[in-house]
Amino acid sequence: MSAPVRKSWKARLTLVYIALLLVSTGVRRFYPWWESRPVVAFLEQRVQHEEHGLDIRFFESLPHDKATAATVLILYGIHDTPDAIAQFAETLKETGDYHIVVLDMGDVSRVAARNGAVSAESMATSVAQFATMKGLGEEVHVVGFGYGATVAIHYVSERPDAVASMALVRGYVSNKHELLGDSLLNRAIHGFRYLFVWLVENLTPHFGWVDSSGYGTHSASFLFSSDLREVENVLENWMKPVFLLVEGEKEKEDLAAVMPHSVVLRGDMPYENLAMPYHAFLEGESLDYEYAHIDKKNALGFDQLEGRVLDDWFAGSLLALATFASEDLACIGGGLLAASGSVSIWVAVAGCLLGIFFGDLGIYLLGRVFGRSALSLPYLRKLATADKIDRYARWFEKKGVGLVVLTRFFPGSRVPTYFAAGVVGVHFGAFAFALLVAAAIWTPILVVLSYFLGDRFLIWFEEVGASGIWGLVLFLAGFVFATRIAGNLLTWRGRRLLLSRYRRFVNWEFWPVWALYPPVLVYIAWLMVRNRSATLPSVINPCMPVSGLVYESKSQILRHLQDHGVPVARFETIGLEGTVKDKGNRVSEFMRRNDLEFPIVLKPDIGQRGQGVAIAKSEEEVKAFFDFQEEDTIVQEFVPGVEYGVFYSRSRNSESGTVSSITDKRMLSVEGDGVSTLERLILGDKRAVCMARFFMKEFESQLDRILPKGELFALSSIGTHCRGALFLDGEALISKELSEEVDRFSSKVDGFHFGRYDIRAPSTEAFAKGEELKVIELNGLTSEPTSMYDPKHSVFFAWRTLMRQWRLVFQLAKENRQAGIEPDSVKSVVKLAIGYLRGLPSRDLS
Repeated sequence: MSAPVRKSWKARLTLVYIALLLVSTGVRRFYPWWESRPVVAFLEQRVQHEEHGLDIRFFESLPHDKATAATVLILYGIHDTPDAIAQFAETLKETGDYHIVVLDMGDVSRVAARNGAVSAESMATSVAQFATMKGLGEEVHVVGFGYGATVAIHYVSERPDAVASMALVRGYVSNKHELLGDSLLNRAIHGFRYLFVWLVENLTPHFGWVDSSGYGTHSASFLFSSDLREVENVLENWMKPVFLLVEGEKEKEDLAAVMPHSVVLRGDMPYENLAMPYHAFLEGESLDYEYAHIDKKNALGFDQLEGRVLDDWFAGSLLALATFASEDLACIGGGLLAASGSVSIWVAVAGCLLGIFFGDLGIYLLGRVFGRSALSLPYLRKLATADKIDRYARWFEKKGVGLVVLTRFFPGSRVPTYFAAGVVGVHFGAFAFALLVAAAIWTPILVVLSYFLGDRFLIWFEEVGASGIWGLVLFLAGFVFATRIAGNLLTWRGRRLLLSRYRRFVNWEFWPVWALYPPVLVYIAWLMVRNRSATLPSVINPCMPVSGLVYESKSQILRHLQDHGVPVARFETIGLEGTVKDKGNRVSEFMRRNDLEFPIVLKPDIGQRGQGVAIAKSEEEVKAFFDFQEEDTIVQEFVPGVEYGVFYSRSRNSESGTVSSITDKRMLSVEGDGVSTLERLILGDKRAVCMARFFMKEFESQLDRILPKGELFALSSIGTHCRGALFLDGEALISKELSEEVDRFSSKVDGFHFGRYDIRAPSTEAFAKGEELKVIELNGLTSEPTSMYDPKHSVFFAWRTLMRQWRLVFQLAKENRQAGIEPDSVKSVVKLAIGYLRGLPSRDLS
């Protein structure tokens, strides 16, 4: 009785959450209350300019003598308190006769957001536009507090001649002094923070509180987008006076060494107390450091400074947090930090280990608390399907928690394993101990390796300077890739999956279109130039839209063939509109009317390369197909027997056509031995291993099944290469009887001159004799002579075959053009091609 109550409680909580989120979103969208009040209470004036999108509040204190008074422009940080800024401005006003301007930086960030991204550079542009409109003059003293200092430096970079001096108060002006002391690692942390803040801001019902707090996505975007390396470059080349207040002794010494003409103070003084030394700086009075214009050759560069030495707890916590974004990169980053001297190797190991441990434990607790309902979450839905959870649950029953240690070394198995452990209720203590052991083995390996390799790499990286940034990226990517390979090499399964990737790489028949077609596309372009038409091929098959380039309707083509006496397998079209139940009834009626039984073929009316084709063996599978239907559907009788691809062409000036090639389509299967699971049979088969990942996903729920000895398990039932079928060159099957029969019904089809039939026959013998043939599909202009995919052929054979085919296309199309058929416009063809490349359904094309 308790389960229904708990389910009802969860459902009610979910409804309350959704309702609150909708109300919160409405408040934020239609009543942004935080924008109606200034962040700083005394900001009462406003500058607006429609052309630049400016709408910025500000405070202005006018001096007694504006002609001689210095102008001070104050840019506060995103986390500075309003009262502190007000007190600084008020005290400075009392100390000297200054023209003081304070901008509302919240407004500045919103203007930057409307004009693009929120970054220090974009905010500085908005400040520069404000300064121009206000006519602040050419001798402005800019003061930047916190992250406002970063904006101030970019403002100086944009208007160097208009700035008399800079004051940077507790600002982040160098990667050496921020977070981990490394630009790449800092950016990764800011990226993770941005993602977290975005999720909080958009998926929690906060009614605008996050927006008003200064910690929203504007703040996170600012930190992620602002590159301190540009700031360092500006400071190194700035020759005018600089006033700095920093918190750390090392930071004070570093900045004084980089900018010897600056005044550098260290301390935690309140902002109102800062007005006096800043006034002395403006008046040129002596402070801790004398500033003078000196030769920059005596100054150090930021690249010569030592990196930041991080507090152990701070560094460990950041590395632990970074593991939630990427375990491998966090471990590598920890090793690099240790190699640079920022942290000790033990802190790096401990921080990464604890982060990995608690992250993995969270996956277990997710399964323990929410059970299978958590599979609806996007991340888990991708990595841990219900079938995979069942599979790993069975593993736990057989192997226990020792499996936890092993899966740490099996890429791709960790999330479903730990989640399954929670679902089936594995003992918490035993599971946590196993997690700790697994992390204690894996983590030091990555951290220590990156520590020793990284030490040498960082020396090289410093030698090549900024030009080596791509080297750093390649190093990180290569290190992650190497660890993945190492994990795979430890198991037979992993080694077979590596073999699968290798064979798909070296065997051209598995190459993607973008890797195979470049030489062919160059040849096609030459043919277009030679024939003075980019769309000439569109007239080769007038009976098809654009001759079958893309988005051709299979049902229209089949109906056209049927009307001209071609032996087409029986079919019917079911539209996209209507309920799943109504569509299922139409399938049942089609089967009853044609006296058919399951299986039945379901496929999109508009589709390419076998995408979306299913062989339904029950009403449940029919329903499952229509649940995800995106195009009109063809329901077609399943024709048993063998399947072949028959390439046919016919010149307008010839009485008969030619069968130029035949593809012998072999459906792949594995044979049981009474001992091995289906997964092991797939991975152990010479051919099936090449498509292992596809088959393992396709038959995920059956991978643990042990096939009885002698039982054949069909891996492919559709004659499509990308779905597992083996294509062989069937040139020997081109008989006189077959050619005559194909030519007999093809020559009657009005407007058809070039394409590939998919034909089924009861047997190879019947096919060769041209008897009992059933056409299940016809592909037009872009159809390939798929016999070239026979493993015995080289890629050069494929290129020659495709080029010969396109030469024939232009030759036949030229004849049709001479007969008065006009090609499609370039605009329409390009539109169709772009829509296809973008993956748009045909209904989305206007």
